[in-house]
Amino acid sequence: MTGPGGRIDEPRQWFVDPLTGQPLETESEQTRPLPVVRDAVPPRRRLRLRPTLGILGLVLVLAVGTTATYQARTAPPPPSAHDLVLPDPVPATRIEPVIAGWQPVRSDDHPLVYDVPPDWKLEEPDVAIGYETPSGDLVTLQGVARYRRAFCPGSDLSARAMAGFTTIDEGEVGGLAQAAEETTIRWAEAAYGHAPKAEIGEAGPVPVLDGGTTATVVTTTVVPAPDGPCPAPSVSITAIALPLRAVPGSGRYHVLLVLADQGIPGAIARGVVLKMGESIRRE
Repeated sequence: MTGPGGRIDEPRQWFVDPLTGQPLETESEQTRPLPVVRDAVPPRRRLRLRPTLGILGLVLVLAVGTTATYQARTAPPPPSAHDLVLPDPVPATRIEPVIAGWQPVRSDDHPLVYDVPPDWKLEEPDVAIGYETPSGDLVTLQGVARYRRAFCPGSDLSARAMAGFTTIDEGEVGGLAQAAEETTIRWAEAAYGHAPKAEIGEAGPVPVLDGGTTATVVTTTVVPAPDGPCPAPSVSITAIALPLRAVPGSGRYHVLLVLADQGIPGAIARGVVLKMGESIRRE
């Protein structure tokens, strides 16, 4: 899908209001191209969409916090003649939640599953949601679930909370605690602008279901600018980072990230976020 004046096969990036998802129509933002993501970058390396993601184009733009985001979707390649004569595939085994009454969330780019409460809306497993930082870095989530989507009048793109898997390369941080902390900082900058007012919490352990693994959790609290139409007093950004052995050989720390507005009626409590983290297991 593209904006006015574009070709039907030509993706276009839209920029939206911080909390509501309303389009921002400045000339520079209308025509600004997607950032170039290089394979090799300085020490604070850019996250990149890996080849396994197979992104073919932008199909929808949305926002959960404050800055421009995009949503990209994978598409399967056309079948070959050989594929067309293969027998029907065996249906995939249904993934059941480990928390009664919750919903399992899976991702095409992460071999992990987690559960969310029943009132969260799930994106398809092949959907990636990303933010561009003020410096041009890119951060992305897959296996996305959102809470109170379209809470802000006039926009179905807003949400009071969002969760999903992201990664950080092993060589970019000094260990598990730093992986969790650095992830929250990157997302604070990406979603709430350069050098937001933020308070970083202490790292702590979280037991997860994946083979008795212990993850590390860090929560950074951000105070967003109060100029949006549906602002929140603060936002908690929680990163639950799994040790490298959770996905051997990947060279990446896999992180469940949860961004949640605070100081509002029905805000997602920390206990719910930790419960989501405890439900992480291999797909």
